[in-house]
Amino acid sequence: MFNVKSVQETLDIIRSEFQVLQRTEILPLEACFGHILADEIISDQNIPTFNRSSMDGYAVRAKDTFGSSDSMSVPLKLIEEVVMGIQPLFKLEANQASYIPTGGELPPGANSVVMIEYTEDYHDGSIFIQKPVAPGNNVIFCGDDVKVNQVVLSAGTTLRSQDIGILAALGIANVKVRTPLVMAVVSTGDEIVEISDHPFGSQVRDVNAYVILAEAKRMGLNAYRVGILPDDEERIFAKLDEILDKVDIVVLSGGSSVGVKDNSVDVLNRLGKPGVLVHGIAIKPGKPTLIAKVRGKAILGLPGHPASAFTIFCIFGKALIETLNGSQIPDTIIKAKLRTNVPSNQGREEYVPVTLENIKGILYANPLFGKSGMISLLSLADGYIRITRESEGFDNESWVDVTLYR
Repeated sequence: MFNVKSVQETLDIIRSEFQVLQRTEILPLEACFGHILADEIISDQNIPTFNRSSMDGYAVRAKDTFGSSDSMSVPLKLIEEVVMGIQPLFKLEANQASYIPTGGELPPGANSVVMIEYTEDYHDGSIFIQKPVAPGNNVIFCGDDVKVNQVVLSAGTTLRSQDIGILAALGIANVKVRTPLVMAVVSTGDEIVEISDHPFGSQVRDVNAYVILAEAKRMGLNAYRVGILPDDEERIFAKLDEILDKVDIVVLSGGSSVGVKDNSVDVLNRLGKPGVLVHGIAIKPGKPTLIAKVRGKAILGLPGHPASAFTIFCIFGKALIETLNGSQIPDTIIKAKLRTNVPSNQGREEYVPVTLENIKGILYANPLFGKSGMISLLSLADGYIRITRESEGFDNESWVDVTLYR
């Protein structure tokens, strides 16, 4: 029988039993997207390294523009132009201006830029300023973006496109990242067949493995599918014994319940200590969930129904991955108003898939009620709402937090 744990108890067990894996590798910057940064990045330089114009216009001394307007423009003497990529060798003196392109370096003496739209050039050697500027207007000063010794990115950051950009700006061509976790998905069950097969009788295609593989890869894992094993304890034992040393996480799809043919608990306890840590969680869907630690490796046993398996992986698979990686996989949570009552039985934490609909500027959540074996629920859903075990649910028109699926 199950020895049921709460969701929080299960998460606490995961965080206490598993530790961060310290494997790292050096990758070229272009290969780093989605990888986890191993060390913090501290800038060794200012960015920009010079005072830079953020507009096409004229480099000036701000005080020389004071009092200018459309009806009373101020003439400034035009001197040498700033050339992109070349440091100006001249100095701007009083009542002078120098044409400067966006990104050009301000010449010494200048402290602001007048946008070209607020000037008039009569081609007489002067530029007429029609709007005053304050010091610093339209200028990005040296170090405005990044300063020397600034912590730019923290260790554990999952590198996004914009993070790759700042590393490029710092001239970091090779980056130390954590080696991606390796995860194997093993499907079990006499009724499971390959997706290329035509199910006969009560057979079903191996949906769970592909759903879990896709989600694991989205989370940055090196995940692969082992295949389908029948409900045979010795064959399951032999396969897990073979792959354990090659992976960090094993996901078992099916076999986590307490039926006659559910062999996972016995197999995992035979493979090594401490063995099964959790068997049964007070959650809906997914009560017959199994979490084990064997030879230092994490094993997650999922229920057989697709919606249950996916929900459990999104919660506890994610927690295992975050713990082993030492980094967070942030959720995207938005507020929405329910369009119907969502009742719930106290005692189990419940996760209800929802669709989202914008009606006259208000975002509504429409619960998708159905059974945990219905894969179509997941395909339709935009996210899910969480109902705590102490709650009896939500009333119609309640505002709820919706965790979005990616």
